[in-house]
Amino acid sequence: MKHLGLKHACLVTLGILTSLNAIADGQTKLDDPKKAAKDTFWDELYSKGGQSFFCNQPFEGKTRRIIAGHVYNTQHMIDHFNCGTKSRCRRSDTNYKYAASDLHNMYPVTPRVELNRRNSRYAELPKSKDQFPNLECSYKSNFQTVEPADEIKGNIARIIFYMHDSYNLPILDGVQMLMEWNEQDPVDDAERERNILVEKVQGNRNRFIDNPHAVKDIQMTVTK
Repeated sequence: MKHLGLKHACLVTLGILTSLNAIADGQTKLDDPKKAAKDTFWDELYSKGGQSFFCNQPFEGKTRRIIAGHVYNTQHMIDHFNCGTKSRCRRSDTNYKYAASDLHNMYPVTPRVELNRRNSRYAELPKSKDQFPNLECSYKSNFQTVEPADEIKGNIARIIFYMHDSYNLPILDGVQMLMEWNEQDPVDDAERERNILVEKVQGNRNRFIDNPHAVKDIQMTVTK
């Protein structure tokens, strides 16, 4: 659901980074979000299959059972860039086109999970039960919020910091929580290998995978 209501931004000063630098640090090779999600994502990253991001479901090659899901939600990008609808943004807003096409922000997800988490924010939900126990999936959800499995919380934090750093997108989730996730779930070899692979395709790296401590050196714009 589209996030509505009064918004106000506050700056959490953890260093110095200008908005111009934030936009300039994003990828500029892919500018068609639809093609990136339906073709490039599969041809370049998951042609041989893999495992879904949230529920660790195995798959072999391109399949209707798995789609490319955006960790930083595209609707939140649309709200930030104020470019109207998804199709209008794809046609007219350069910043949206680059951000929504960014492979660092795309992971394989099951349609069922994607539908459940659409437009939600990330949070800690200690009192909630797993949403998909039949999938043996550590994934909790409540109204407009989701809590992923512990083993991918760091991945999510580093992606959100990257999207903020690269495209000046606001952080919609608790900054302190994300920083804790970044420390509690360290970078692993699979995340490093994927970072290298994405760089080969679109020409840039997620610097928070290379150096997780870099989150302390950026200026964060937080929307509440």
